[in-house]
Amino acid sequence: MQNLLNEVSSLVGVLGVCIFDKKDGVLCGKTREKLADGLQETVGAHLLRLFQLGVMSSLDIRTAQFFFDRYAVIGLPFRGNAVLIVLCTPQADCPSVAEAAVHLAAKLDKEPVLPVMEEQLEEVEPEEILDKELYSAQLQAVLCRIEQALAGAIGPVAGMVMQDYIDRWQLSGPTIPARIAELTNMLVEEIGDPEAAQDFVAKIEKII
Repeated sequence: MQNLLNEVSSLVGVLGVCIFDKKDGVLCGKTREKLADGLQETVGAHLLRLFQLGVMSSLDIRTAQFFFDRYAVIGLPFRGNAVLIVLCTPQADCPSVAEAAVHLAAKLDKEPVLPVMEEQLEEVEPEEILDKELYSAQLQAVLCRIEQALAGAIGPVAGMVMQDYIDRWQLSGPTIPARIAELTNMLVEEIGDPEAAQDFVAKIEKII
């Protein structure tokens, strides 16, 4: 498997390639230069959420590409709860890299399943149980609709922005439906266009 990852990492403009698993994080990869600490984990978590939302919306998302000042990111869903991530320079030939990544994913699917470390069972505190309410079916459906409204205001980056604000929201109190209004107020501040912000608020009022 590592040899296959090396093939993509050797392409011009590619800075790193890895497989990120929902439960075990970065399982294996290859980088050509030192990346920011936690970068692959953060990107992997956001991509996983994007692909999961695609499944919930009956969308067959096969690849995702994002362009930032320092990096271009190419992501592909892999074996259900994992993603294949390729980080490139913004100047890289991303269509060619994406094509190579698709072929790589097909080859990796034929490889033996990656070894997973034995999970250590831990006692769950009541507060942790309360936090898991965020992922209840009812609340998750509301969050999904809020994200769709946000996407109408700020575009395809809405998924990553939404997750960032959910993380902050969780830290400030219990993740319960009664606090949804607090989350949406935080999101309104992210929208720079007053007209788009007003439209977002109107959609949210219908949701909550």
